[in-house]
Amino acid sequence: MEETRKDEIELSLRKKYHKTIFSRFARAINHYQLVENGDHVAVFMEQGRNELILAKCFQEIKRHRKIDFEVDFFGLCREDDGKIVSIAEETGIPVRKIRSYGEIKEAGCNKVAVADCYEDVIETILAGVLYKGEISTLMPKEKGCGDRLELIRPFYLVHKQDLSEWNEEFGMMPEMTEIFLDQQKEIKHLLEEFGSINPGIAANIFKSVENVNLNTVIAYRTDTELHNFLKDYK
Repeated sequence: MEETRKDEIELSLRKKYHKTIFSRFARAINHYQLVENGDHVAVFMEQGRNELILAKCFQEIKRHRKIDFEVDFFGLCREDDGKIVSIAEETGIPVRKIRSYGEIKEAGCNKVAVADCYEDVIETILAGVLYKGEISTLMPKEKGCGDRLELIRPFYLVHKQDLSEWNEEFGMMPEMTEIFLDQQKEIKHLLEEFGSINPGIAANIFKSVENVNLNTVIAYRTDTELHNFLKDYK
């Protein structure tokens, strides 16, 4: 029996891209507790090319039945979304057309998955230090996203290059021209320079927000107050 495009894509997640994409996707979900029993996750099939692979990863992890959750795929009722929806459905992703983001809450969803990846996290950390004078980053999950829906980032540990390679082979989505601000361009250039000096620098930037030693921090803030080292200094 001849393989369909849907079959080829699903096999790629079990073979060629299992280690680089699906395993890292599953690891992020488990490590950061992004999806739990009883959850209902929404994935938007929009202009970004990575939503297609994100949707297929969710279908694959649901097939494993280790977590009892639901997932639905949505597309806004816009003229320019016709091709995207058609491609998604061709690969076995049933897309529900909606007129506003508020409808996903009405569909029973409590979480929204977005396709931010490993490099997006690193760039945010570096931008915070260099341009805001603060240590901050994209979180694996955030509460209170749009009508109290929780936002999750299942590609948190997946590399942009691996997603790009998958898209070149299977994506079929129209390629979008990314527009970067000057600061974003500078951050990307710096990371390229760091990579040529020492390939481990990017990973250390990522780890830096997981290994914060508060005994060596002059001050840090929470939602309710500012903590200064002088408060407890004796």
